[in-house]
Amino acid sequence: MIGMKKMPAKGWFAYGEKTKINSNSGFSVIEVLVTLFVVGLVFVLFQQALGKVHLVNYADDQETALRVANNKIEELRSGGYSALPTSGNFSDSQLNTLSNSSVSMTITDFNTNTKKVVVTIQWRQSAGSPLRNVSLTTLVTKTGGL
Repeated sequence: MIGMKKMPAKGWFAYGEKTKINSNSGFSVIEVLVTLFVVGLVFVLFQQALGKVHLVNYADDQETALRVANNKIEELRSGGYSALPTSGNFSDSQLNTLSNSSVSMTITDFNTNTKKVVVTIQWRQSAGSPLRNVSLTTLVTKTGGL
């Protein structure tokens, strides 16, 4: 090899040189932190949405219970003092949408010319949820009014 010059080594794996380790493998700390932040944010938003679904269901059930109780109160008031039934339960087709519901109507003497009517509706949204109730009260007199 007379007359040949030795060429400097080029590239990553040149003979006699130290090899470089690829420093671009894996994730940086910033990438990991951003990923954790995004996953956490998605989790929080999911929990908020789930909570709103429960709240909307509760509001729907409460609105149904109020509508049934109000209809019963108006029915009893329109019948007048002499047509008031005794205390007890009643039924309404709208109660089919309330799970585990029960209704009661309590009629007591308020004074000699007035009766107090209390309509109560109770329901439980699911097996582990607390008992919810709506109660409306009115007075019915012998002579009208109220």
